[in-house]
Amino acid sequence: MQHFEYCVHLIGIDHVAFGPDTLFGDHVALHHAFARQLSITSAHGSAPFEEVAFVDGVENPAEEFPNIVRWLVKHNYADDDIRKVLGENILRVLKEVWWK
Repeated sequence: MQHFEYCVHLIGIDHVAFGPDTLFGDHVALHHAFARQLSITSAHGSAPFEEVAFVDGVENPAEEFPNIVRWLVKHNYADDDIRKVLGENILRVLKEVWWK
């Protein structure tokens, strides 16, 4: 959510959206498998980073969007802005890019 707010302040609410890529089960192991198969590790170079097993509150599809919405409401985001980041921004961009 800190990264979300950073992006909102950097480029504006009209250019930010949520697209969680989590799934039920051990998604960290799946990411490791992809990294091995697709050489994703080499793209990161040698920069150290702390691996996180999961992001508390968004570690599976059953809770991610309800928790994101709760957080947005709790932090006083307007209904229109919540709609934008939950899908309207994505739909707008898709229409602009694909249906021209």
